[in-house]
Amino acid sequence: MRLSSKILAGALTLFGATIITAQPAHATVIKNSFLKTQRSITTYNSKKQVKLTIPKGTTVQVAGIKHAKGNKYVDLNVERLSYNIRKPLLGKKNPGIYTRWIRAKGYNFKQVHKPVYLSYFAAQSDGKKTLNKVKTENGNLWKGDRLPVDYATTTSTRFRISTNGYLEYFAKSPFVYKVSAKPTHSIKVLSASHPTASGKTILTVKSKFSGLPFVKKAHHYQLTIFNYDHGTITVVPNDNNVKKILTNWIFKVGKEIWYENNSVTTFK
Repeated sequence: MRLSSKILAGALTLFGATIITAQPAHATVIKNSFLKTQRSITTYNSKKQVKLTIPKGTTVQVAGIKHAKGNKYVDLNVERLSYNIRKPLLGKKNPGIYTRWIRAKGYNFKQVHKPVYLSYFAAQSDGKKTLNKVKTENGNLWKGDRLPVDYATTTSTRFRISTNGYLEYFAKSPFVYKVSAKPTHSIKVLSASHPTASGKTILTVKSKFSGLPFVKKAHHYQLTIFNYDHGTITVVPNDNNVKKILTNWIFKVGKEIWYENNSVTTFK
């Protein structure tokens, strides 16, 4: 399967005439699209500090695109992958969290849809900019209802689903970090569902751990993430001296409230 850009021919009838229009193919690989590795890929991070191995069958998300000499290349955000893959980045001073450029060819990747286990948040909006507002959705859910004003120097409980489908729970995580440390608990998501218009993402895992409200279902356990579809704001440093406004989406997991920081607007 070739992953270079393709063009599909579409037809539009106007006043009895047929006009041929160019449309991008569904398989076009763009920033934030999802791929699955077709082989084990050994590469380095962008600063060439550490060697990284991305196993065959790993679902990854495209962080960036470049074209060179008629070929398309992608880089990947290793921080978003599970601990066993990002581990080499830990302990390095100011590590580059992106891979070096990897050729986007069929022997490396196959394009796939957004995984269902990432349905609880807008996985393809991170980094989008509108004037002074930047989307920051990355799937991290923090305990509570809003980002604290002193987030740059404090810690809290968070969990997330990695791009390659691991539920990672951090009992005490700094809000500001370059690479996620080893999680307190980590378990592979066996399957997931996202019932239409329910606001729920239901994850099925093999076993449970303390910290999250799993429900026993036959021989497995389920965790339900409910998106309330409303949010809160955090004003930094205060209402009388506004430097940043951060918005947060509210979620319910069991009986507890969690939130995701979904945008930051900076004022000069």
